[in-house]
Amino acid sequence: MTQAPSPNMPGVALITGAASGIGLACARVFIEEGVTRLILSDIYYEALSEAAQSLYAINPAIQTCLVNCDVSSEKQVEEMIVEGVKRFGAVHYCVNNAGITSRVRTKTHLLATEDWDDVVDVNLRGVWLCQRVELRQMMRQEKGAIVNISSVFGLITHPTVGAYSATKAGVLGITRTDAVAYAEDGIRVNSVLPGFVKTPPSIQRGANYEALIETIPIKRWGVPAEVAQAVVFLCSDRASMITCQQLAVSGGMEYSC
Repeated sequence: MTQAPSPNMPGVALITGAASGIGLACARVFIEEGVTRLILSDIYYEALSEAAQSLYAINPAIQTCLVNCDVSSEKQVEEMIVEGVKRFGAVHYCVNNAGITSRVRTKTHLLATEDWDDVVDVNLRGVWLCQRVELRQMMRQEKGAIVNISSVFGLITHPTVGAYSATKAGVLGITRTDAVAYAEDGIRVNSVLPGFVKTPPSIQRGANYEALIETIPIKRWGVPAEVAQAVVFLCSDRASMITCQQLAVSGGMEYSC
């Protein structure tokens, strides 16, 4: 039996990379917390549409605005906000989740410029582009909460994930800067840092779950819902005094390397 949503979080939520994994899990938790209007974006529109249909099982009364968006495109990001605000009138909670892993994992001296650019364009430029338009809208509203999805690899690293690690560390810098810059405007900005999480990309890469468990003090991988709970908490009024923070959901990985 589906649990009835609580009325804890009225308002409009925007989630990028919402077709699967952490993004879709965030949508589910927002709905469980009472959010009934969601702007969901992803570069894979067909998968996004299918994912959105699954959300109606949680609450048939929800309203969704689906946007096909490549977050590395300034034009598409701006159109995403325009379309969402046109539909719902405001954006109260934003989760900048869209991201990619390094297509090629190698040391810096062997990494092609285009492989570096691919990761930077989505993971760093994409977060900055999204946050810029979100801040503009939230300043008009005089209130809002933003959560950027970084990674535990923004704090630690591995010899062959230089591009990915650099972008995720950069997300932490963007988060801290804008949290301080816009606090007086009633806008809170925080980041969540997942560790190893069982998501479609990790499955597609053929991740060696058992071997990597040894790097996690809690001795298991996380699941998207665990990250989503942290994200939605930081968006909620329960976190009303929390800004400029980075919350690792990693089973303690940041202290084990």
